[in-house]
This record gives sequence, C-alpha cells and structure tokens, in this order.
Amino acid sequence: MVLPGYERSRTLVVLMGVARLQLIVKCLLDTSPEQTKRSGMAYPAITPIAIIERGSMPDQRVVYSTLKDIVRAFECSGVQRPPGMIVIGWAVLSLYGEGDVSVLDDSVENGDHDRVKKWLQEGSDGWRVEEGLTTGWEEFELK
Repeated sequence: MVLPGYERSRTLVVLMGVARLQLIVKCLLDTSPEQTKRSGMAYPAITPIAIIERGSMPDQRVVYSTLKDIVRAFECSGVQRPPGMIVIGWAVLSLYGEGDVSVLDDSVENGDHDRVKKWLQEGSDGWRVEEGLTTGWEEFELK
C-alpha cells in the first residue's frame, strides 16, 4: 500500500488502520529520499489527526492530536476500542466546537501553530480525548 503525499487541502481517511498507527505516522512523516510507501511530499509534524473509535456508539472515543504526538496520545488514552478510523489533515479542525473552516484559505500556514494550540486547548499535553457522543444525537435514537 502506498499512502498519498501531503497536500494542505487533502483529508486522508484510513479505515481499520489503528493497529498500524505507528507505521502509518512514520510513513507520512518520513523525509528520507529512499522512502517508497508514500507518493509525494512528507506531512508536516503539526498536521492534525483524529482517531475515532466506535463512531456513533454511546462509548465512542475520539483522540485528537498532531502527527508528531498521536502515537503517544493514543497509547495514553487507554485500551483500544475497535473498530477505529483515522482522519488526517486540516479538515480535522472542523470536528471540534464551532470548527475552523478558514484553515484551507491561502496564506494561513503562518498561523498553524497558534491554530493547533487553540484547537487542542492551550495547556494540554499535545492531545485531547473526548468520550461518548456529543449532545444532539439523542433525537436519532432508534426506537
């Protein structure tokens, strides 16, 4: 399998890849010339990533971080809850709160560190974990 290279406007979704998280992150960040598992540019270490486990279930868990810190964040978040989905790219910022939809505008890269700090809530360990479903899903309960 060859993963796509970095493009700011691209969102990469990996289904059922959580068990290979460390290898995926290494491949995306690898800057060596002999790298063959990715077609295109390496991803910046600050690229946002979310791991969504048991999506839409009452015990859903989402681990938010950057490529640089996601492996440690996921290891610190507890026992894995399959199935899981990995979402990588700047669109991940729209998954939290009001979302930051300006992130794909031209010339925004200078503010990326501040944007990510705000998204992860300043003072965090470089990640954030959300347990359960957010409010508003109750109306979709099956009867």
